[in-house]
Amino acid sequence: MSAAFDVVRAAAEVLRPPMRIDVVDAAQQFMRIHRPGGYSGPWSLEQTPYMAGPMNRLTDRSVEAVVFVGPARTGKSAALVLGWLTYMVMCDPGDAAIIHMTADTARDFSRDDLDRLHRHSPELQQRLSPYFRDDNVFDKRYRHGMILKIGWPAISQLSGKTLRYVALTDYDRYPDNIDGEGDGFTLARKRTQTYMTGGRILVESSPGRLLAASESWTPSSPHEGPPVGGVFALYNQGDRQRYYWPCPHCGEYFTPAASIDALTRVDEMICVICTGCGAAIARERKAMMNRRGVWLAEGQRIAADGTVSGEARRSSIASYWLSGPQAAYQNWESLWTKHQAASEVADKTGNEDALQAVTTGDFGMAYRPRAAGRSRNPQALASRVEVLEKRHVPPEVRYLIVAVDVQRTHFVVQVIGYGAANERWLIDRYNLRWKAGQEAIDPARNVEDWRFMLEKVMRPYPLLDDPAYGLIPTAVAVDSGGRAGVTERAYSFWRMCRNAGVGRKVFLVKGGSRSDAPRVRQSFPDSSARRDRKANARGEIPVYLLNTLILKDALAADLDRDAPGPGYIHFPEWLESWFFEELTAEVRTASGWERPGHAHNEAFDLFCYAAAVNIQLGAERVDWTRPPVWACPETTRVAIADAPSATEKPAAPVKKSPVQRQGSGFIRRQPGEPWLRGR
Repeated sequence: MSAAFDVVRAAAEVLRPPMRIDVVDAAQQFMRIHRPGGYSGPWSLEQTPYMAGPMNRLTDRSVEAVVFVGPARTGKSAALVLGWLTYMVMCDPGDAAIIHMTADTARDFSRDDLDRLHRHSPELQQRLSPYFRDDNVFDKRYRHGMILKIGWPAISQLSGKTLRYVALTDYDRYPDNIDGEGDGFTLARKRTQTYMTGGRILVESSPGRLLAASESWTPSSPHEGPPVGGVFALYNQGDRQRYYWPCPHCGEYFTPAASIDALTRVDEMICVICTGCGAAIARERKAMMNRRGVWLAEGQRIAADGTVSGEARRSSIASYWLSGPQAAYQNWESLWTKHQAASEVADKTGNEDALQAVTTGDFGMAYRPRAAGRSRNPQALASRVEVLEKRHVPPEVRYLIVAVDVQRTHFVVQVIGYGAANERWLIDRYNLRWKAGQEAIDPARNVEDWRFMLEKVMRPYPLLDDPAYGLIPTAVAVDSGGRAGVTERAYSFWRMCRNAGVGRKVFLVKGGSRSDAPRVRQSFPDSSARRDRKANARGEIPVYLLNTLILKDALAADLDRDAPGPGYIHFPEWLESWFFEELTAEVRTASGWERPGHAHNEAFDLFCYAAAVNIQLGAERVDWTRPPVWACPETTRVAIADAPSATEKPAAPVKKSPVQRQGSGFIRRQPGEPWLRGR
């Protein structure tokens, strides 16, 4: 009897006509929010009144898509994704897909947000199919026949399906070209095309793209988004709506900037600035302004009495852009504090990660790197040279790092001295082309050439104030990529260093491809399962993958410093013009650092290799009033009276006085003793 009743009830659901209510009304009537440790209960528009416009446009047959750009803590995911889903299930069913940025985030959404929505919303729960097979992580079926798919940006998820509704979440984290078939919005449009005006696409995201390199771009109006692609490209194609607040002082409507320029400090209080009268508005007025706010499309104007005039921009896309100060759950003091702290980090270290995250995630604006589009002048850098004795270590230097680039016929060596707070001095730079007896070096073929290189670079450099003593480099960063054979030789070289007891001083580095990766990430390649790989690594060799985008952004910021101190780079006067041309060969664009033509950029790359090793050493966390042993010249200096110079043939191996390991884990060498022993 129960089974028959279920069949009849399911049939009744199929025949039920659509409810003629708005998305907002459906969400408030049927959707229940459950946040462990937080609010649980009916969803309400009270906290996020600005979401009413975008939500209700999802039923507007005059548009094919709704695009929403906004920072975190706006309530956009609950309102637009879960609220729209509630409307679909309860009011107007149709096959749907919700696409997240990765398979992992799609799984988390299904197991957390979606399961809680069904569990705590009785009406939604009743409409779920009662069959176990119809309620999976990535697929949900409802009694009236609607199918919901939870996916990620892959062609297998966005092809071969006819869908009425598609929601694309965190859109700026999608690839620009999904499996070679096009962008996510184009693929979603193909899926809904069959339904014509009945189909709908939702795109929501906080900005994640970098602002175009051109310095000449200025918005033609407050409604124009930056030319960065991604979600802002879709926003600019739409009717470009911004949310306008009524100023409690002058009564005129304004929209605050999506930047720190929207805020000011008044008597220890953070306020928003009215762009009309310039008055500072206290935070207590925010809720009122959000309730009385109005969405205006580009071309529209609003008078103080609320009268809207002007012709709205026409488009088949309804697009909305909310700025960070307007976000309901975003505190102005927090915005100010985060931006100040992130700016301070960028100023001191050149690392713009935190500043980028605040700009995109908190203010809702695309980030423009400080180095973007700037054409750095090699002559300007060359004009900063100082009188420094060649290949000598100034007294301010605490330790040395060697960076080595692998070229077809030689090694490029750069020695950098580090002082407190990342202040740097270039100590040495040369090309290593010949072995003893004028035999040419071939890094791709001979591992002995790598051994010879290490002998050369790990010599002590004399101290400027006491040339009888010197510093041996603390670490060596070596490029492990290049033409065929280089990686295999690099791995063999590291094994040789490990067997000689100096493996901890040698860092194999390689540029990574992910722009969202950490600055430096340790990996352990394993080529044993790949027959096409010849590097012969089985997970025992550490290779450090570099986020060159972040590292080069930081380096460019340091090169712009004009006064000695934290982050500043000192250049000796013996450097020639070609070195500064290498430092300025690359240009920062919206997609990353690019090298025009075949210009040499070794100096720029080598500074980044050294910076990566410096991060791995933990130098950023050093208390310079109590430095570790490896960063204290008084304890690491060695006598160099009998040490070979960089141009001499290495001394013959000495069988007595083996290399001794110091308590710090770093190694000293006796005068005349070669650095690396043969085995």
